[in-house]
Amino acid sequence: MLSETITTVGRERSTTGPASLAQGVYGARGNLELVTCDARDGLWVFWFNSDLATDPLETPEVPPGTWSAGLAFARGAGYRQAQILQSTLGPDHLEVLALRADGVLESWYWSPGPGFQCRAGHVADGVERFEAVHAAGRLTVTMDGEEGVRVIASGSEGYPDRVWTAADNGPDLDAGTQAAALLVAKGVSEGDIVPGSARASRSDRAGGTIELTWRDREGALRHLGVGAPVH
Repeated sequence: MLSETITTVGRERSTTGPASLAQGVYGARGNLELVTCDARDGLWVFWFNSDLATDPLETPEVPPGTWSAGLAFARGAGYRQAQILQSTLGPDHLEVLALRADGVLESWYWSPGPGFQCRAGHVADGVERFEAVHAAGRLTVTMDGEEGVRVIASGSEGYPDRVWTAADNGPDLDAGTQAAALLVAKGVSEGDIVPGSARASRSDRAGGTIELTWRDREGALRHLGVGAPVH
């Protein structure tokens, strides 16, 4: 059963910007993986143990129903946006797209053992914001920046390397609008949501959950899981 309790993620960490969340494949029920920017240098990844207390205990340092303390990576650069996606390749790899403060969009991936690795080169320059989707090994990215709105994609050929080409259709850049409306409907004051920070994603926790993340008026990163409507 879903408790619908608001929690703080990375309470002891100094983070900024919108957070990105995806359901991963680790654990008995699929941990939640969250990436966000450090306030000064690099990125943070946090994970939520979605298992129940009755499931086999795999990570005693992160009890069921709690968030991890976080892992820092990508040190040496400042970032303003990042997105994490569960990959169908690997197996069990994660994809991360990270937008540096200088407008360079980087492509990272996580694999067991080496952890997070940044691919050679970069995805694009002069980017101000982006949104990405992943399906069957293909990444599609909508970007807005110096060249206006563009859509690019990379298939699975040559993985783990990625080659980017122009595409016709991509994800909506206004990803936070619906998330903010859902938060207000759940009783979160609109004034307590930092503009542009709200995001929503789906998981199969508790029979289907919408995972909401946002920053409150003090800049703390918050998470709330709400029951997803049945269609």
